[in-house]
Amino acid sequence: METTTLLENSNLLVIQTIDDLKEVAWEMPGVYGEWSVKDTIAHLASYERVTVDVLNTFQGQEISPDALRWLYQRTAFDRDEVAERRYWTAQQVEDEYQDLQVQATSLLALLPVETIQRPGTLPWYTPDESLADFIREISEHIQEACTHITQFRQREDIQAL
Repeated sequence: METTTLLENSNLLVIQTIDDLKEVAWEMPGVYGEWSVKDTIAHLASYERVTVDVLNTFQGQEISPDALRWLYQRTAFDRDEVAERRYWTAQQVEDEYQDLQVQATSLLALLPVETIQRPGTLPWYTPDESLADFIREISEHIQEACTHITQFRQREDIQAL
């Protein structure tokens, strides 16, 4: 599957997974440990920001400190990024995710397929992997998060809302 399509399909999965979720359910813990749906989407938004930062390196920018923190201090990165959005509304978190996903897809579409597929284009990440490998790993992470949200939504107490 083309890498841009993979990224777009991941976004579509997120949209489908949270579609028609009642507002009260956004804040309830239990999606992934104590994380709520809002926390999980905030987490995915932070990964989209990292993806945008990575894609910007192909436009001549240096890798961002946030992306390096994601790479080397993942647990702290995840905790801090979710905490930063704790007092945002569900709509703000969803809007941020959508905005960043559009940016990521647009930046990815600018790159030739050969560049996306070429191993070694992310030496700070994994020297033998390609940008396509990175996007595939992000996509798998999104799918896993959506699975957790789907399981949460299937709980009786959530369906009873």
